[in-house]
Amino acid sequence: MVSEHTSGSVLSYATEKGAPMRILITGGAGFIGRRLIGHVRGLGHDVIVVDAGFTGVLTDVPDDCRLVERDIASITGSDWDELLAGCDIVFHLAARKYNTPGVTAEQLIATNVNATWQLAQAAARASVSRLVFTSSLYAYGALGPDLMRETDVPLPRTLYGSSKLMGEHILRTVGLESGLSWNCARLFFVYGPGQYADGGYKSVIVTNLERMAAGLAPTICGDGEQALDYVYVDDAVEALWTLATAEPTSQVLNVASGRARSINDLTAAMIGVVGEKFTPETLAADWTAGTSRAGDPSLCRTTIGWSATSDLATGLAGTWHTLRRDDPGR
Repeated sequence: MVSEHTSGSVLSYATEKGAPMRILITGGAGFIGRRLIGHVRGLGHDVIVVDAGFTGVLTDVPDDCRLVERDIASITGSDWDELLAGCDIVFHLAARKYNTPGVTAEQLIATNVNATWQLAQAAARASVSRLVFTSSLYAYGALGPDLMRETDVPLPRTLYGSSKLMGEHILRTVGLESGLSWNCARLFFVYGPGQYADGGYKSVIVTNLERMAAGLAPTICGDGEQALDYVYVDDAVEALWTLATAEPTSQVLNVASGRARSINDLTAAMIGVVGEKFTPETLAADWTAGTSRAGDPSLCRTTIGWSATSDLATGLAGTWHTLRRDDPGR
């Protein structure tokens, strides 16, 4: 097991040779976290999951993973020292979103900022080989139409976006002070099997697929020309794993497809996957009217060799079929 502070090249060697590593995932019971667990376990590594179950599905965490049911905002530095002992890689996915019912601004800051600071410091003390942090397109604050690029000056419009940007700055600071090896993924709109309409930001994909499963027409706000950059969850997981094991460090990279898809086009594609005739219902325009939010993936491609490869139709089909299987009443 790699137990000392090592470079990305040593990590790559370890993964290529199949040497088992100990990996800690905060937010591992969440949508992306559960998919990441499957990927990591498939490579033969040991997994520790830290998740409070606020929006994650704790029962979906495999039995052979160590599950620590804790709110990361309540974990002290000494607690982190114990959890991180012998860990090689940390994936920090846990976060609170201000638009989740019952979440206060204070709770969001305690989780997204203060806990990230505690975790980063502990990871440095434990000499983990790499800490990968999931940031967000909301750190940019941009609404388009230009592609968001890592060289843009970030001007977040929400407390959530500000907290994610602060998380990036925390890792940069701790890295400079201690030599902690880190990378950040600015995730765009990740979708796929196992995503739910509740628990934070409501995915338009899952919301409308659930409506059609119930025989209801999908809904579109305004003219439907607002556009978003969708990334299939398995592509996002591959990006996170590459950020954890590739040699480049101290990187903030877009995990994006580079293509903004209008809600009209997305809805038509979903109707095609469902295979029934639906006429979308038009709702009043909301704040997304006229926006086009997509990221430039070129730096991610040239830096770590990652690109989104899954096509939308296949991704939507997988999401639809999993959603149907998850509801035995259908």
